[in-house]
Amino acid sequence: MLKSIAFANAATIVIAIFFIACALLSYVAPNLVAGIGNSWVHSLNLEAIKIKTQLSLGTLVYGLVTISVVTWVTSYAFVELYNRLAKK
Repeated sequence: MLKSIAFANAATIVIAIFFIACALLSYVAPNLVAGIGNSWVHSLNLEAIKIKTQLSLGTLVYGLVTISVVTWVTSYAFVELYNRLAKK
C-alpha cells in the first residue's frame, strides 16, 4: 500500500520543480520552449499563439499554486483509488 499523502506531496514537489525550471527556461530561451511545445503537439503550429512578452511574477506564482493544487489532489485521488483496487 502506498501512503496517499506522502505520494501526493512528492508528486507535487516534483511538478513544482519542473514548473519553475520551465518558467526559468522560457525566460532564458523562449524559442527553445516553443520548439519543444511544437514537437509535443503534432499537427499544430504554436507559433501563432506564442506570447510576445514575459509573464508577470504574479501570473507565474498563480500558475505554480494552481498546478500544485491540481497535482496534489490528482495524485492523492490516484493513490487512494489504487490502494482500494489493490485490496480486491
